[in-house]
Amino acid sequence: MKEILFLAAIYLIYVNFFGEESGCEKYASKFSCKYVIEKADFDVYYWKKVADGNPDDEQLIGRVKGLVECKNKAIQHSIFINEAWNDRAYICLLVRDGSNLEKHRLLN
Repeated sequence: MKEILFLAAIYLIYVNFFGEESGCEKYASKFSCKYVIEKADFDVYYWKKVADGNPDDEQLIGRVKGLVECKNKAIQHSIFINEAWNDRAYICLLVRDGSNLEKHRLLN
């Protein structure tokens, strides 16, 4: 019985401090920083002429893995549509198990 409790405690410590749902303060996420930056699936949204503030200009441009690829996809899209890059023009929507969970942008 002691062994089972010990293994359960080790598992909980791993999940809460080292696993995918260990939290990431930098991104205010319930998921680990490594998961958010490198492994999570994100829908990439891009806003043309973001300075105009027109919500009708938002467009889903693809799904990628990780925040680095999300930003890269948005930059590629801005080049494709011949628009000057603006960090505010994109958002990454974390998708897991078919649910939209968190919005992020890659931080430096």
